[in-house]
Amino acid sequence: MKSVKCTAAMMMLCGAMVSANAASDFTKRWYGGAGIGISELEPDPNGTAVSVDKSRSSGGKIFVGYDLSERFSIEGHYADLGEAKMAPRGEVGYREFGLGGLYYLYKQHPAHTGFGFFGKAGLGKMENDTDLTYERVNDYSLFYGAGLEYGFRNGLALRGEIELYDKDAQFLTISLMKRFGGTREEQPQTAPEPEPVVLAPAPVAAELVLELEPDPLKMAPLGKLEVIYFLTNSAALTGEARAKLDRVVSELQRVPDARVEVAGHTDDRATRSYNFNLSQQRTRVVIDYLTKKGIALKRLRPAAYGEDKPAASNATEEGRSLNRRVEFRELKQ
Repeated sequence: MKSVKCTAAMMMLCGAMVSANAASDFTKRWYGGAGIGISELEPDPNGTAVSVDKSRSSGGKIFVGYDLSERFSIEGHYADLGEAKMAPRGEVGYREFGLGGLYYLYKQHPAHTGFGFFGKAGLGKMENDTDLTYERVNDYSLFYGAGLEYGFRNGLALRGEIELYDKDAQFLTISLMKRFGGTREEQPQTAPEPEPVVLAPAPVAAELVLELEPDPLKMAPLGKLEVIYFLTNSAALTGEARAKLDRVVSELQRVPDARVEVAGHTDDRATRSYNFNLSQQRTRVVIDYLTKKGIALKRLRPAAYGEDKPAASNATEEGRSLNRRVEFRELKQ
């Protein structure tokens, strides 16, 4: 029966790892944490003259992990579970090392912010410390657990979890953890100005200012240009976005004198500085694509608005998906 449980657990972990590799738009990050908790320890007297007098104890744990995907993480830990007191004398201390996987069955937001519920399983090694004569039946065994986590935008998170080690040890803990790093756009940047920033070199920007004088008699007959949408925390073009940009190229080629502003936007799910720089990245990616397709750079004026000009409410996922965009505005000749 035990071998069946082991096989099932390993199959679950392998399946989770496969699904993790399928998630392409996710920021992989290291994290670490520490916690304290209450343990339930039940060493087996096995017919000896001693018995368990007090099974409940307190202890602590430290852990380090790596987010492989939006839902799957791998994690190693060390836990000091405290001691079980024996009668008429003696104590049995428990220490446990383990390596396993976490699978988030529910997540409120993709980037480990808000609430998340996870299950975990892995392989652990138990060590005991006692003056009594004893024998461990299994040094290595599978461990199981489940937990609830709440993550903040700055990478800090609170986690409560319960873990079952072999047959004689259980551990209920509350931990504080921190996720480190992130996407390239998450590195510290200068806070943006509220107005859009022209990203072109100074001489080109000066020329653009001269040409932006409104003249209603010289409106280019340019058709409606489609909006380009992006995934969360991403400046990468999807297949759908590339198809839309090809149609934008065709329209700009049809009207060779037309000039447009290429404006990048984000939702509000990160800091203002982060969102501004992400909108810059999205603008550059779109302009690079258009210029590689033959559109002259002087016809494109880049601008970055960050989270300042939402197209829809950021209170819903649908609204946020409409705000992660690059859109075009025709410039008057």
